[in-house]
Amino acid sequence: MDYSALLIQIANQLYFLNQKGIKYLNIKALPGLEVKSVINGLEEIISKENVISSEPRENITTKKLQKYKENIEELPEIDLITEKSVKVDKNSIHNLKQKNINHNFDQTTNLEDSQIKSVSLSKILEKYRSCQNCALGVTRKKLVFGSGLSNPPVIFIGEGPGADEDVQGEPFVGRAGKLLTKMISAIGIERDDVYITNIVKCRPPGNRNPTPAEISCCLPIIKQQIEILNPKLIVTLGNIPTKTFIPDAPGITKARGKMKQYEKWKIIPTFHPSYLLRNRTAMPLAWDDFKMIMEFTFKITQS
Repeated sequence: MDYSALLIQIANQLYFLNQKGIKYLNIKALPGLEVKSVINGLEEIISKENVISSEPRENITTKKLQKYKENIEELPEIDLITEKSVKVDKNSIHNLKQKNINHNFDQTTNLEDSQIKSVSLSKILEKYRSCQNCALGVTRKKLVFGSGLSNPPVIFIGEGPGADEDVQGEPFVGRAGKLLTKMISAIGIERDDVYITNIVKCRPPGNRNPTPAEISCCLPIIKQQIEILNPKLIVTLGNIPTKTFIPDAPGITKARGKMKQYEKWKIIPTFHPSYLLRNRTAMPLAWDDFKMIMEFTFKITQS
């Protein structure tokens, strides 16, 4: 067992819980957590260190969370719930978030499975990192593989990287990504609790739609990602990813919010965040879709 990795994951989850206002945990009541192994791991680590620094350590995930918060604050305010939407009681949302947090904490307890999946994803990334199977490989700056939890309840799939993603090598980090992060947070989970990727892994020039040939070249990658991650739900963002998996699906305005089936996985199509930035009036519909995502994935219904 990689005790250092285990402790980091536990610390990250405790940080998230603390941010949500949860100050105490009954460790013995948490399912699947090997408390004895954690204690033994602590003893092992301490025995290897002659000096333990008193300075606080800020891990990568904490930095990423802070970055996401800053990005959200920079985004112009967009109401996820408008007057035309159902008004949701704040206490109900708080309770839903607590249940979602507990679910996410349980997800991290299956660390061995998560580590196996992480290794498998890394192998695929290395295999395709220098991919030149289509013309997009020539014009890209970085291949944008995907990021997030290796044992996720939900995968969000867009169509392709934009300019910011092409530079950073991370999916959904531009304005549309900030909105997606905000919408994920609105249903009581964090961006790091899901997996986010795109159909094509390289930016189409000028942010045009990827061609069928380009999609075909990337299809083996996304299919392997889905097979390894094996989520409870796939959320397709916009027409391109929806029609990639469901070729006979209507346009996104008609397909959104309707449960579909792709092989053994359930799919819920919804609007791409970039569309919502251009069409604010569609936000109430998108919010309805995200409530459906929450209810299906976590088996939670709103009162």
